[in-house]
Amino acid sequence: MDLNEAKVLRGLVSKAKRRDLAFSILGLLCLFASIITLGALIVDLASTGVPRISMQFLSSFPSRFPQNAGILSAWVGSTLIMFVTACAAIPVGVAAGVYLEEYAKKNFLTAFIEINISNLAGVPSIVFGLMALGIFVYQFGFGPSVLTAG
Repeated sequence: MDLNEAKVLRGLVSKAKRRDLAFSILGLLCLFASIITLGALIVDLASTGVPRISMQFLSSFPSRFPQNAGILSAWVGSTLIMFVTACAAIPVGVAAGVYLEEYAKKNFLTAFIEINISNLAGVPSIVFGLMALGIFVYQFGFGPSVLTAG
């Protein structure tokens, strides 16, 4: 490699470094702009929403009259669904993990459990939720209940 080729190569490398620095600065500016926008939205939401939250709002059922409306059924229902889900999922998950790590030999059951764990990681939860809804509501006849949702 002669001196001219080295100069051309050095020029290309310095141009690439300048371009890389420019894109890094542009990326940081976009990041800061989006963080500032998000912060402004959160401050605006909190400043207009927090004064409207009261015990009457938290402890009343939904109503068609705005002054009587509340979210009691929403947060109680969500809490009950989370409780039912935790009561069902935690023991099954811990038992499956202990079984697979401590006791399991390679057989059909371990392969079945591992395939289901892989499927849980790869399939969106809404798909499993809709499948469970169809099974529990239509096949078992549970109807709309907390047990069905959990």
